[in-house]
Amino acid sequence: MRSIIFFALLLSLASAVSCTREQFIDVVRVFPGFGGAEDFSLTKLPQDTKLVVVNFYAPDCPPCENEIPALKAFHKAQKSNTSLRFVSIASSLRAVNAGDKEAIARAQIVKEAEAFTKKFSLAYPQQSADAADLKSWRVTGFPETFVFKRGEKGFVLAQKFISEISEASLHEAIK
Repeated sequence: MRSIIFFALLLSLASAVSCTREQFIDVVRVFPGFGGAEDFSLTKLPQDTKLVVVNFYAPDCPPCENEIPALKAFHKAQKSNTSLRFVSIASSLRAVNAGDKEAIARAQIVKEAEAFTKKFSLAYPQQSADAADLKSWRVTGFPETFVFKRGEKGFVLAQKFISEISEASLHEAIK
């Protein structure tokens, strides 16, 4: 009986981490949408999604502002690509490595991100990440961009970019 329970536990654990070879990413984490956007989780994407580009940014981050033209152009170029999902997740520099007492509230993150979205006329859906969300994906600064490709057992991290990203780098990463 113990071996059956142990095997079931191992099987359950294996399926939980099989979505990515990078086990440090909490693949079941849900990032709440704002401004009418849906919530996002890697494990909740439709089967026809083959590529996922996840960009973490902070409105209080100058390099994040610099990469906006590249992200907007990439989103516009890939908007009709139904096998690709572009995800933009807003947070704050005050959420990175923040302790419980210093952590910025999600409501404040969303307020700042909404102003940023309006300032830069961002047309793509937005999600939010608080300090716990950032820790669950080990985001250590901004901007950070993750590119996932669907494999036999779920999504696999294909590439991670730390710092500003160019439109050309994004297109190259999804080839």
